[in-house]
Amino acid sequence: MKLTKMFIFCFLSILFSVYAQAQDAVIKGKVLDETGMSVPGASILIKGTSKSTTTDFDGHFEIKAPSNGVFAISFVGYATIEEPINGRKDITIKLKTESQKLEEVVVIGYGSQKKTDVTSAISTVKVGDVSARPIVNAVEAITGKSSGVQVSSSSGSPGGALSVRVRGIGSPNGGEPLYVVDGVLTSNVKAIDPNNIESINILKDASAAGIYGAAGSTNGVVLITTKKGKKGKPRTEINFYGGVQQIVKKLPVLNNSQWVNLQTEILGTAPNVPSYYDLAGTNNNWQDLIYRTAAQSSVNVSTSGGSDTGNYYLGIGYLNQEGIIVGSNYKRYSLNLNVNQDVTEKIKFGGSINYNRTNQRSITDNASANFGGVVLSALVTPEYIPVFMPSNAPIPGVYGVSNFYSGENPLALIYNNENKTIANNLLGSTYVEAKLPLNLTFKTQLNGVVQNSKYDYFLDPYSSLNGRSSQGGADSNYYEVFRWQWDNTLNYKQKFGEHSFDVIVGTSAMNESISNSTQHGAGFATSAVQTLNAASSDFQIGTGEYEWSTNSYFGRFNYGYDNKYLFTATFRRDGSSRVGTNVVYGNFPALSAGWKISNEKFMENVKWMQNLKVRVGWGKTGNLPPYTMLYPTYSLLNVGAPYAYNSTDIAPGIKPASQLGNPDLKWESATQTNIGLEVGFFDSRLNFTADYYHKKVEDMIFTLQLPLTTGSSVTAMNLPGYDVNKGIELSLDADIIKGDNFTWSSNVNFSKNTNRIEGIDDSTSFQTGPITIGGSGVPLYTQIIKNGYPLGTFWGYESKGVDPQTGNLVYGNELVNLGSALPKYTVGFSNEFTYKGLTLSFLMDAVQGNKVYNATRMEIEALSGYANESTEVLNRWKQAGDITSVPRALGNGTTNTGAAAMLQNKVSSHYIEDGSFFRLRNITLSYQIEKKFVEKLGLSGLKIYGTAQNLFTIHNYKGYYPEVNGFGQGTNNQAENAGSGSSLMSLGIDRGTYPAAKIFTAGVNIQL
Repeated sequence: MKLTKMFIFCFLSILFSVYAQAQDAVIKGKVLDETGMSVPGASILIKGTSKSTTTDFDGHFEIKAPSNGVFAISFVGYATIEEPINGRKDITIKLKTESQKLEEVVVIGYGSQKKTDVTSAISTVKVGDVSARPIVNAVEAITGKSSGVQVSSSSGSPGGALSVRVRGIGSPNGGEPLYVVDGVLTSNVKAIDPNNIESINILKDASAAGIYGAAGSTNGVVLITTKKGKKGKPRTEINFYGGVQQIVKKLPVLNNSQWVNLQTEILGTAPNVPSYYDLAGTNNNWQDLIYRTAAQSSVNVSTSGGSDTGNYYLGIGYLNQEGIIVGSNYKRYSLNLNVNQDVTEKIKFGGSINYNRTNQRSITDNASANFGGVVLSALVTPEYIPVFMPSNAPIPGVYGVSNFYSGENPLALIYNNENKTIANNLLGSTYVEAKLPLNLTFKTQLNGVVQNSKYDYFLDPYSSLNGRSSQGGADSNYYEVFRWQWDNTLNYKQKFGEHSFDVIVGTSAMNESISNSTQHGAGFATSAVQTLNAASSDFQIGTGEYEWSTNSYFGRFNYGYDNKYLFTATFRRDGSSRVGTNVVYGNFPALSAGWKISNEKFMENVKWMQNLKVRVGWGKTGNLPPYTMLYPTYSLLNVGAPYAYNSTDIAPGIKPASQLGNPDLKWESATQTNIGLEVGFFDSRLNFTADYYHKKVEDMIFTLQLPLTTGSSVTAMNLPGYDVNKGIELSLDADIIKGDNFTWSSNVNFSKNTNRIEGIDDSTSFQTGPITIGGSGVPLYTQIIKNGYPLGTFWGYESKGVDPQTGNLVYGNELVNLGSALPKYTVGFSNEFTYKGLTLSFLMDAVQGNKVYNATRMEIEALSGYANESTEVLNRWKQAGDITSVPRALGNGTTNTGAAAMLQNKVSSHYIEDGSFFRLRNITLSYQIEKKFVEKLGLSGLKIYGTAQNLFTIHNYKGYYPEVNGFGQGTNNQAENAGSGSSLMSLGIDRGTYPAAKIFTAGVNIQL
């Protein structure tokens, strides 16, 4: 009986339990992403039923479900996962990012496309680490991350410009790419705070860049998309970092006794140093006095959100970067606003504004000490020179100078003047997009660019001998650009069975107006009033007004069949006021095709390989003349002497200006062929890309120096030959380890580029790369454009070394090729390791095969003047039989210092050095603090990080830093300084470049 009761009790208990599990119960939960942040708007479906719900703004949900049910959770961009309930009443679910890389969408010109359907050479740069390292210029995020793209710094000065080369240099006209920010064409990205960037895509070949025709795409196109809000609860993020910068190394120079010994050898007797100089007691190491440990800090605050019908994003930032040279600094205040709104189901509009205001105080670099170069002044000013002249000096209290030469000491060059540049940069756009019948979409977008800058300079009339000689001086220069651009496009997308079409046609009109003014005055009675109204003499004024426009028609046809065969055709016709009146319009077609081999039936059983695709493309792109000649057709006029018709009638006169017109000046045109291969392995965890390209630029635009017999000095012309760039690009992306707690991803990219000028008559050459040495204003040309040689070729005498018997430098008899400033190879290597919330990442880059002309050594190893010199000259030849690379001190065989300088300063291989380097560009360690601790603080996320940049660089260069590019950016169709004098290309020349710095920072990222 007892057994029967127990059996009944057990049966009823089991039955009740099963019944209870089958009943719906209220279940609460929360959905998080991989970083622990809440996911609003995620879909929660009970499998096998139609019951579902979505998470609220905080990622929470509540639903009635059977205790033995299963949830299916999905959200855009994340893999759908299934989560058994197992009787739980409170569930936390963590989503994982969708791992299928093949479905990535990349931004292309005037649209977007699935990565698998791209038939051209496009690099997508990951920018997720931008907020965790001190990036000042947006394009710095590209460094080392894309094959075929080299980013170099022309100066280490705060806020300094960066030069970007995509597949080499397109022409002597310049090598900078075109930038497109949210559809706005611009020459630079000064207005962009890197923290506000969502994605960067680089269009490298003609079939990708051809949609922009002659807007500058000969040198590639960099597409930048800024961040937009997402549907869900408003998100606020604060990113702050602070750190220090230090000079990488200093160059050893002579002390006072060593300097005296050197001068004694040069002069044959000890130098006559006046008694008011203290040779024994004054030992100013000028590098220690001008270089400092400099602070750098930045804060960026953003808030964003959205709904089913719209979104918004607002970012505000502040950057303060002190320079490692005292007196130099850069401050930036930035704002980014992005708004998009659906008016109806078929009409939406939106717009964006990227604005910043900068304050910059700069110092003069890449110049000789006699022309204000601070870097070289710190090297050549002898250590016995005082900061200020003593009381017993002829002019006490002024900044110290040498009695032997006129160069100012470096602190004088920094502090005896006030100079600042205030600039405003704005990129803005607004659009309306309408869905029309027949799967048509019409979009009209109006873009605006405003750039202005005001430069003020004041030279103290009393603190320096230079200021006293002119009774001070002041300059006030203003520059402004306003550009509007109106694009209209009609897009058609449709799929018929195995056929897919994506067609876009459009028009683009652009107009730019430029104005500048320069004012100068001297004769100041005091430094208390530094504006030009206090000047009394030497008044000079100049103004300029310029304007140009383009009108363009373009179209692109994308076709796909059976998800295997892809075809793209692009055509653009551009007309511009900036080319000759006889050749206003240019046509730029492009074709490309792709074959997804992996989707063929014969590949069905190939499991070890995925996404095998081959690409081939051909096309033409163009480039406009540089800004140095906005009206190349016309011979310009200048103000001349008054003209007297008779004794009483006098009229203003005119005379020919320097420019001779050329109405036949053509568009610069580049024909490029590209062959590419893409393949993935191990379920696409290892992805390999290879490209071969051949780019031939014809009708190269060049500013030709004319003989004075023409009555003009320059004209714009098309060179008869070609600039050919060809090379290979290899890239390997790998998700090496993808565990729940530990991941390791890596990228390595390699590029080889060969540049060569072809088709120019062998007897014709053009000199470039001018340098000035010492106090001479006469340029020495270090480079040449010549048939059969690359751009940036150094051209001079081969140094045979020092003759052991005479101590003189021995040169070859002919001018020869001394190497090129363009590298043969570039490499980038990045890795990221994560363990739970801890992330370690590093980026290395390298260049190989490029030469640097160390003009700094021409100053500090002259062995013929009164300036201080490098300790390298301690190894100079002194007696017959000495084996050394440093010549004798007696002016290379003569006691005449002028003749010595001429001999010593020959452009030769003696000053050519290897510019190759291997660099640890960046290393960052960050920690995403666990969610349970963060929530106690009322936050959604909290990350702390530390980073080091330029931690070490391996090189053989004798100067401060091997990455120099003095004035090597050249010009392009969107450059600044309209109407300025001709600017010849200079590549890889160190004239006293502002040194690069090591940077150490620590920061915090807060998500509210």
